[in-house]
Amino acid sequence: MANFFRPKNYAMKVDPTFKYAWINIPKNCSSFVQKVLDDNSWIDVADDIIDSVLSSNTIEKIVVLRDPVQRWISGFAETFSIQDDWDPILHIDLDKLDRLLDMEEFWKIIYVNPVMCIHTEHQHRHIGDASNVRYIKLQDKQPDNKSVTDPNRFYRELSDYIRYTGGVSNFQHWTELTNPVDSDNRKLRVYNKILDTIQKDPSIQKELKDSHERDYELFYNLERFTV
Repeated sequence: MANFFRPKNYAMKVDPTFKYAWINIPKNCSSFVQKVLDDNSWIDVADDIIDSVLSSNTIEKIVVLRDPVQRWISGFAETFSIQDDWDPILHIDLDKLDRLLDMEEFWKIIYVNPVMCIHTEHQHRHIGDASNVRYIKLQDKQPDNKSVTDPNRFYRELSDYIRYTGGVSNFQHWTELTNPVDSDNRKLRVYNKILDTIQKDPSIQKELKDSHERDYELFYNLERFTV
């Protein structure tokens, strides 16, 4: 399908009745959602039929969307905190990365093309031209970037969706973030460095928002899931 990006792992899952499908967007709580769907007997969609599922008007698709800039920061920190002591190519020197993030010219490169890895690939590229798509929104971070607004909302709405599709859930009252950034010291360092840089130069966040314009439009172009 045109303009559709497929992540390597579980690009799409369907429920046992083949009435519902989930489109995976990495960095949008995808590992947790995948586990929940597995527990409800959803299966991976074979590569050769993904396009037909995406274009089907009778199969209801669901995606989890996230504030694009917050997702980009998380995705950048995920990829560029990588550490492999045995492979220099896969071992990022964080001191050098800090210096890059202090360079205006480096940010100009990012504005032109913020996609630097699977974790920073645009959300709209994962959806492409798919039809009959609704979304659940991941909570936004509060100004302190450590807590989220209404921390139970995502779990509550995902639980509603699982029950809507005939499944069961036991996490509707959860409030704790899954896979929080502070669980990895290197990732947290990169994450905080970006936040500190943006705080010093607020124009960076504006430019990042502009470069993710099509992702922000998803919140207006797609229907939000409600029961």
